Amino acid sequence: MNRPVPPGDGLVDDPVALFSERAEQVGISVITVGTYDEAVERAVALCRERRVQRAALWDTPEMAPIRDRLRAEGVEILDPRGSFETLAGAEIGITGAEWGVAETGSLVLSAGPGKPQAASLLAPLHIAVLRSDRIVPGLATLLERCGPLPSALVLITGPSRSADIGLVPVLGAHGPTAVAVLLVAGLFLGDSG
Repeated sequence: MNRPVPPGDGLVDDPVALFSERAEQVGISVITVGTYDEAVERAVALCRERRVQRAALWDTPEMAPIRDRLRAEGVEILDPRGSFETLAGAEIGITGAEWGVAETGSLVLSAGPGKPQAASLLAPLHIAVLRSDRIVPGLATLLERCGPLPSALVLITGPSRSADIGLVPVLGAHGPTAVAVLLVAGLFLGDSG
């Protein structure tokens, strides 16, 4: 289905650069790597730096190398089909991201088998792996390209923020206090080159 694209949505010269700039503005750390293997190394290094003992990961093929490396490092990998209480014990959540939206610096995650929302919402740090060729200029382009919508689509625009009580800003009240994206600029899992 072709939807009209609002003015400006398709006029972004460099969606990847704009995504990185806007993501940093909303508090997402953007770490650009050349290959998926480098993303795996960076994810493991971030876990090592934080002395992570328990991690929640999506149960998808792209997460398998990260899961295997973390297990080899002695990190307990929580079952993504586990209870909410179990997944809430994760110190880090690692997921993929289907899309990035340049105009807002947002990550787009869908729910589905092996992809529990809790992996991105409960741990203090959420790391998402995103291919640079999956960054779209704006929301209209996203809706045009993403095809049939899943049962749940989550847009993450920075760490959790709230000012519900007394208009005092609080980080992490309803989700992670930190979000990082491993932006894969080159070869991804399964690509040949």
